[in-house]
Amino acid sequence: MTRCPPLCCATSSTAWCLLAQLWTSTCMKEEGLVRLFQLGFDTDAFGVVFTEDYKAKVVEAVAGKESEALVRRFLDSVLTPCADISYDMVRMMQDFGFRDADITQLVGAGVLTVRDAGSWWLAVPGAGRFMKAFLRGRKAVLALIQKARYREVLLAELQTRRPPRAVRLGLPYHIHDLIGAQLVRW
Repeated sequence: MTRCPPLCCATSSTAWCLLAQLWTSTCMKEEGLVRLFQLGFDTDAFGVVFTEDYKAKVVEAVAGKESEALVRRFLDSVLTPCADISYDMVRMMQDFGFRDADITQLVGAGVLTVRDAGSWWLAVPGAGRFMKAFLRGRKAVLALIQKARYREVLLAELQTRRPPRAVRLGLPYHIHDLIGAQLVRW
């Protein structure tokens, strides 16, 4: 299983940390040090990843495939000068010189994902597996809390419980996510 580059979910932070994170990521985004991408499960859920880690992951994912040269061209001509998280057809074709078949190959390589007709989100190859594990784990931990008496569990008690099978990212990770996303009160 290929691994995602180190990423931070903007939904897994408390309010103050989120403000600091967004300010930092905005400054770092302008400098080209980080990339933002849409996670897909919520309209305002974004991931933050370092640009160099992202590029390394993408190059690793397409190594030896026929789309490798096209993906490298995308990384050099689109990713470096353009800090956007979504791209439309006009911009991709006119500004960056990609054809419709090229865009289809980029979607197939996992570098872009369809946003709607004629536009695409920046994507991380292999992030679908992470998102699947993330969402299943979140749901399992929420179910664990809801099954408790009065739908309340002490944090210390929850941390010592045996995690459900669906929790592949670790119970502390999902507890932090639920608190940060304000899906539970603590």
